[in-house]
Amino acid sequence: MSLTKGDKSASKYNQEPENNNDAEINQTRPTTAASDPKSKWLPAHSDYVAGINTVETCIELVDLYAEGSVNLVIADFGNILLVPKLQAKLKVFKGFSLLKENNLSDLPCAVVACYTDNLQPRIPALAVASGPAVFLFKSLRPYYKFVLPQLEISQVEKDVWLKARESNIDIQAMHDILNDLHRTGSTILTNRSFMFLQMTNNTEAQQFVEHFKNIELKRQSCITCMKKLNKNCADEDAINCLVIGTEDQNIYIVESEAFTILATMNCPATPSFLDVSGIYDVEFRILAACRNGYIYLFRRGSAQPRNSIYLNSIAVGLERFGKNIIVGCMDSSLHCYTTKGKRYWKHILPAQITAMCQIDYRPRGFQAVAVALANNEIHLYKDKFLVDVIQIEENVYAMKFGRLGREDATLVMVTKNGGLVLKILKRTAVFEESDVLHGPPK
Repeated sequence: MSLTKGDKSASKYNQEPENNNDAEINQTRPTTAASDPKSKWLPAHSDYVAGINTVETCIELVDLYAEGSVNLVIADFGNILLVPKLQAKLKVFKGFSLLKENNLSDLPCAVVACYTDNLQPRIPALAVASGPAVFLFKSLRPYYKFVLPQLEISQVEKDVWLKARESNIDIQAMHDILNDLHRTGSTILTNRSFMFLQMTNNTEAQQFVEHFKNIELKRQSCITCMKKLNKNCADEDAINCLVIGTEDQNIYIVESEAFTILATMNCPATPSFLDVSGIYDVEFRILAACRNGYIYLFRRGSAQPRNSIYLNSIAVGLERFGKNIIVGCMDSSLHCYTTKGKRYWKHILPAQITAMCQIDYRPRGFQAVAVALANNEIHLYKDKFLVDVIQIEENVYAMKFGRLGREDATLVMVTKNGGLVLKILKRTAVFEESDVLHGPPK
């Protein structure tokens, strides 16, 4: 991995630590002389050829071995445009070096660190949502696989494939029946039938039917988003439940001990982003930003949403601060709502939003939202005030803020071309609640 140009302390990164187990970020903290004195952030690491392709929901910061040192976990899509073969991997970093990687069977959409038992020491598991399943890793080893329940299949579609198994139907008649069933819109076909309808060559279609006709017909949904919810107490290392949003407009709450579905909620549209708060056994709230431009609020004991918030555009990011909801939209706007749907403020940003993440620095009591823009800038908003602007060499497509190694305030960024950039918040940084970009007088 390369380092930022002009960093006078770059040689520190290339030295072997005295103890290999202590190769942490705090041991290679850059000096303030190596960074912009006006900036509130220290450049810790930059590698613009790391080759990482991911989204913000697939980045997690977690202490995998209960050593007091936090690891960076990234579910990497691989270069799916240049390499036709799927190369999705779960990568774990220690410091700046790759510690281990596992192959994934499908493209991931979310990674969540959760606790599934009360054993000591408190070692978390990694839940990776990929396709129709959630893969659970413990100590970076495959531990369990939870698969979404199967969906109902139209009886007409079942009969068509049953006749194909008995060779009582020709390819053209089979195509006409499935096509008419699809055009009516009353039922959703299985993936097998969709693939069959896309074939224009009768010979290929015949080979496809011969290959799949003896295999059981199934219809399963795909996972679109995932979060965790504490089950019975508010401790940070309490046992968690998984909150899973699916393509078929359902939200499942899954127990992480026995992997049983505790509750099912029906969403009016497919959820894209989730935000969860509370405790399952007491009271909880689930916010779901959906593809129809609405945000829905679910509460305990209700399968239908209680409230809804209409957005002028589709959401591209969702963060929550207490009773306030910060949402970024595709029309380059940033909104703040209450959970009851009242809008506090709205900002029109100078470029499109490419990523969002929450900044929660507890030692200083600082909370803000970081918004990455398509003009190579990251804007930090505390309440409605723009308190900082970070300049980046490339567009940032994924961000995560939290503890990394032994540093409490690290901002992890993945750029458009696969770069990995890390910045550390200065301990002397002060954010004033006033816009850094001066406008007209009050």
